Amino acid sequence: MSRSDIDLSIILPAYMEAGGIADALDRLAAFLKTRNYGAVEVLVVVADSPDGTAKIAEHKAKLFQHFRVIHAGPRVGKGRDVRLGIFEAVGRYRVFMDADLATPLEHLDDVKQLMDAGGHVGIAVRDLIQIHKGFLRKFMSSFGNIVAQVVLLPGIKDTQCGFKVFEAEAAEAIFARQTMLGWSFDAEVLKIARLLGYKITTFEAPDWKDPKAEGMGLVGDSPLGAAIRTFRDLFIVRWNVITGRYRKPNYAHKAIYN
Repeated sequence: MSRSDIDLSIILPAYMEAGGIADALDRLAAFLKTRNYGAVEVLVVVADSPDGTAKIAEHKAKLFQHFRVIHAGPRVGKGRDVRLGIFEAVGRYRVFMDADLATPLEHLDDVKQLMDAGGHVGIAVRDLIQIHKGFLRKFMSSFGNIVAQVVLLPGIKDTQCGFKVFEAEAAEAIFARQTMLGWSFDAEVLKIARLLGYKITTFEAPDWKDPKAEGMGLVGDSPLGAAIRTFRDLFIVRWNVITGRYRKPNYAHKAIYN
């Protein structure tokens, strides 16, 4: 396949998603039959998952005309997996979304509008006050967003929603400069997009809902621990901006995938 053959690449980073990836792919396949987004490819990027996520996903290949499971190797972070998906994809536009479909699939219609308008970058924006339960998570979310706006991205109400779309050339230029491999990569790639002059279009996603929210929190971490690391990373990104680290792409990162 070449870029001219595929209109939209849908990238799902999936780590330890055996309990939900089959249903997610069933729902995605059914939804795509109700829409006309042109030629669509689906890529499931799986870091080593002993629960069998990759095999379950591979069994769903028949549901899609263009489908691949990308084996990412040992777990590094969501940022690494998304970047791998971006460079493996061949679509004119490339959207990544959480494997649990926390952002409803109907927001792919917003992606189609961006495609039709010839936009470069689009992101879903959640209602951060409504989605988090408990005082600590509400506070950390609100405070973290304030820090992100002050330090990096004024005017962007939500940098962390796992639903973002990039035009192909913009995607490759942006992600070739990415350095953050964990959760902070979202803010970094948006900052890089702005540095390169790409307009960021936002669309509201008030219907976002985390299927894992009840009693689970953040996988392998506490909200406070994740927040501390994220705040640290925001300042690292700011330092990278000051020192000019994002001026040129760094294709050495492709060695991670070999």
